[in-house]
Amino acid sequence: MSTFVYSQLRFGIKSTVDMAAILNRQFIGASVLSLEKGTIGGDVQIFPLPNIRLVLIELNRKVAFCADRKVGSYHFSVNLSDDLASDSVVAQGVSISRPAIFGFNKELKDLDLQLSTGCRFCSIVVPDLFLLNKLAEYGATDTQAILDKFNILSSEPVSSSLILYLSQLWSNLSTSALSSQLIEDEILSILIECFVSTDNRKVGVAIDRRDRHEAALQVLALTSSSPTKPFEIQDLCSLLHQSRTSVFNGCKEKFQMSPLQVVRSVRLHQVRHALMDTEFCVEHNILSVSDVASHFGFVGRSHFARYYKQEFLEMPSQTLSDRRRSDQSF
Repeated sequence: MSTFVYSQLRFGIKSTVDMAAILNRQFIGASVLSLEKGTIGGDVQIFPLPNIRLVLIELNRKVAFCADRKVGSYHFSVNLSDDLASDSVVAQGVSISRPAIFGFNKELKDLDLQLSTGCRFCSIVVPDLFLLNKLAEYGATDTQAILDKFNILSSEPVSSSLILYLSQLWSNLSTSALSSQLIEDEILSILIECFVSTDNRKVGVAIDRRDRHEAALQVLALTSSSPTKPFEIQDLCSLLHQSRTSVFNGCKEKFQMSPLQVVRSVRLHQVRHALMDTEFCVEHNILSVSDVASHFGFVGRSHFARYYKQEFLEMPSQTLSDRRRSDQSF
């Protein structure tokens, strides 16, 4: 039996900046915050099929994502981790620790997602008109009501069919004997069955976000989009029209970090990405650790180096030295 060669894409992730760049292929203004100490690593795989796309994200740290959504597609996301309780997902403020599809509600204007360490986050991206035609073809137009009203769905076929199929597919892509069209047809058939089935069905809505939690996401977005602009707490409060208490409590509840810790963490990850990027350093005439610290608004090399080591468990000079050694082999 012959096997098919698929146009699967794999992107290595070495920083939150890398991850944000990948997210911006499908979203707008993506920001990524590491919620754990240490360096970020992992992979994003994209498997384009004739009409839909599969995306698999695997990272070695707990992270938070935020972004604005583009119109035109449905996102059906699932957690493929073996241990859903420990490798849980928080989507639009709702913690999901059971087999479920989430993130599909078309009324959502943004992405608000947290992935635990080791989570295997898989998303099926389906153009909206293509999906509506498929629902009509399968005689499942009533499913539209669920897509419009809810954002989480659990049913027996989710765990027994969809998650099992996707897990096996990602594991066996290199040896699959099915064509891309057959894989797409199977995925869509199982996906629609998940929504049609009433066997152990449970649905959930996207909860309304509190103002302080919205402010926390805006702190992350502002810091990520203005990498060289210094932010103090009073600046953030003024820009967001929120009190210090609201901004502080929002960041603590959302990220378990103070607003200034969020700002500092984003900056440090941007610094690390820059130190590892030869092209960035050449373009911005960055020759030393002091240069990169100054570029991203850090005042005082000793404080900067201490914060950097606390975040990544190594000194910035070590990161720069490692990159320079790698530059010696092309």
